[in-house]
Amino acid sequence: MENEKTNLTPETTENREPEKIVLQPGERVFAVVLLALGLVALYLSLKLWFKMPQPRVSSAAALPLMASGVWVILALITMLQDFKLLSPLSGLSTMAEKIKKGLQFAFPMDTLVILGGILIYCLLLSLGVSFYIATPLFLYGSMCYLMRGNFVKNILWTAIVMAFIILVFRMLFSVVFPT
Repeated sequence: MENEKTNLTPETTENREPEKIVLQPGERVFAVVLLALGLVALYLSLKLWFKMPQPRVSSAAALPLMASGVWVILALITMLQDFKLLSPLSGLSTMAEKIKKGLQFAFPMDTLVILGGILIYCLLLSLGVSFYIATPLFLYGSMCYLMRGNFVKNILWTAIVMAFIILVFRMLFSVVFPT
């Protein structure tokens, strides 16, 4: 019975279900970044703990030390568990392919277009274009791109949003917009 389980014949390997992908691209990197930030927080809380004249459990440094310690432990557990799991990038051979696929997942085309629009919007504002001109152009362009049409409806929504921004922020809160 034991030999039957350990010896895999071609028929048994073909009948096995493929291993399931359970991680999204970049989840492992996120776990590593989370651990790194936790270690920074732990380091800073340890510095605070040792600056205390008489560190005690009831001192002000105890809570940050405990919270960052738990953070590091949980991030380490998450990172170790994530490295056991498969992701869509697991089958790729080179690091360049993994980075390319990960970036394509993190930044789909819609995200890149909107980021480009934000950069153009910021550039227009820095070049001295009025807020009252650049903002409706950005809003209308973003809505038309994301909704794939509906041009007349987008003009209406842009007007409503601009009226809300002007009424609430300019008139109610006296926020000065760039002109």
